[in-house]
Amino acid sequence: MTPLDSDFFNRDAVTVAKALIGVRLLLDGVGGIVVETEAYDRQDPASHSFGGETKRNAVMFGPPGRA
Repeated sequence: MTPLDSDFFNRDAVTVAKALIGVRLLLDGVGGIVVETEAYDRQDPASHSFGGETKRNAVMFGPPGRA
């Protein structure tokens, strides 16, 4: 199993969402296989980042590949 680096996530949301299908994501041994994704752009009113950076969504404005 090869870890995903930040370059994997440093692409447009739709491309990353499609590429994540079937990927096994684990954090400290807990996780599973991605079977469904959603993709939102910062310009999409449904995105938590739409209104700009807040304390709640700050991670969305940081480096790619963080949660």
